[in-house]
Amino acid sequence: MRFNGGMSSDATSSDDSLDPARQAGSSADGQDRGTLRDVANSLGISSAVALRALRGSDEIKPQMARRVLETAERLRFPLEELSGETEHRGVVAVLVNTMRNTWISDLVRAIRIELAATGRTAVVVPTRRRIPEYPVAADTDAIEDLVHLGVDGFLMISDLADMEHVLESTAGRPFVGIGCSRSFTGRFDTVRIDDEVGQGLLVDHLVGLGHREIAHVGGVGAAVARERAEAFRSAMARHGLEDVARVEPGDFTEQVGQTAGSMLLRGSRVPTAVTCANDVTAVGVLSAARDAGYAVPEELSVAGYGNTSLASSGVSQLTSVDPNSDRLGALAAQFLVERVSGHEGPTRDVAVAPSIVVRRTTSAGPRPETTKRKRISVD
Repeated sequence: MRFNGGMSSDATSSDDSLDPARQAGSSADGQDRGTLRDVANSLGISSAVALRALRGSDEIKPQMARRVLETAERLRFPLEELSGETEHRGVVAVLVNTMRNTWISDLVRAIRIELAATGRTAVVVPTRRRIPEYPVAADTDAIEDLVHLGVDGFLMISDLADMEHVLESTAGRPFVGIGCSRSFTGRFDTVRIDDEVGQGLLVDHLVGLGHREIAHVGGVGAAVARERAEAFRSAMARHGLEDVARVEPGDFTEQVGQTAGSMLLRGSRVPTAVTCANDVTAVGVLSAARDAGYAVPEELSVAGYGNTSLASSGVSQLTSVDPNSDRLGALAAQFLVERVSGHEGPTRDVAVAPSIVVRRTTSAGPRPETTKRKRISVD
């Protein structure tokens, strides 16, 4: 089951949210601009077919080519950026903290499809320096090497460590953030997940099932994690549950998720439901529930964030927030291409509204209050 969130807007201020240039896919004249995927989806064809049609490929029948062009014009796809050439024009670097999060692969696929429309491609570059004396520092040497190699620009997925040095290392190349903290708005173009909507959808769903004792695992490791935790607290307060809104510190890793889950389940006041900063963390909480003997969802409901392949696997069947990765990646790639092509307008900030995908892990209400767990003592 999938439920869409409310209307998305810029979270920085109420005045900014009324600025049409800061709405999803807006162009300099304030009107929405479609992506290559939007054009393809409108016609029920693949993005690759749409791209070949717009480039005038002989493989595409004239009638289909005409329909694709008309749709592209109607959706205001930036045809002026479309390269009719087939040779390589440039490379975009996608900067990430880790390669372990499968959400990254979802974004990269959308980015590459959109970049293909301008003859560009993307390379994914881990930026976390892997030596003991730099546990959280960014590998600025790698970023400087990319500048020397002549990349067109940079896309950043989520928050990177040591951001000041990261931006300095890019030598003024176009830079766009995806799924990052709203604290970066105004510094460079950003395409974010509307976490207020996302956490609200999870809490609304769980409260609708009867849950009141709801906890969140997250808030550590990045500014976006803290914002997601605050969004959870706000959603709980909206239901009058601020007094029982508990945030157990955790980052975006499975190991820390399992530790945080164990802490929640060993206390005297055990929640009946847990939301998590991402799907990887949620898998850790599921492991903690299994180890503690809690049946999911009969005795504990668990929800993730990101709707990755981990969530949809037959083993976990995890309820999760779908951030609309296709839209996030396509818009960010489009913004970067526009900057590379000379766009000098004000920085843009887009908060994309997510949806919730309900699966087995939250298919039950709270466990009966009479359920008590026997403490085991070792003589």
